[in-house]
Amino acid sequence: MSSLRFRQFRYPLIALFVTIALLWTHHQNRLHTSFAAASRTQTVTISSAGFLPNRLAIREGDLVSLMIVNTDTRPHNLAIRELNLASTELKPTQSTMLQFSADRKGQFSFVSDSPGYPETGFQGTLVIE
Repeated sequence: MSSLRFRQFRYPLIALFVTIALLWTHHQNRLHTSFAAASRTQTVTISSAGFLPNRLAIREGDLVSLMIVNTDTRPHNLAIRELNLASTELKPTQSTMLQFSADRKGQFSFVSDSPGYPETGFQGTLVIE
């Protein structure tokens, strides 16, 4: 009689053990997997009033994408000298994406230096916390 019961429950028991093994393996892999850095996208508009917003706060380790849009009537760019980052010169109505990894904490100034020098009023601060 026990041989008959074993035959009846053989496949459900095998399925149960395989399911438990898969769940355990998944749990172990999940614990040891390092999570990718958070991705953060922000838009910076360059207008006749300067950068909007002129203060950006992000977290250390984030993968940052800055969508830079020039709505002014003159060409501009966005440069963060301390991080060796700069967008291309944007003519009016043009936009570009500037991507980088926020790998160190601090406060960094960004400016528009399209003609080769910082333009008055076109400056801001990037804070990496």
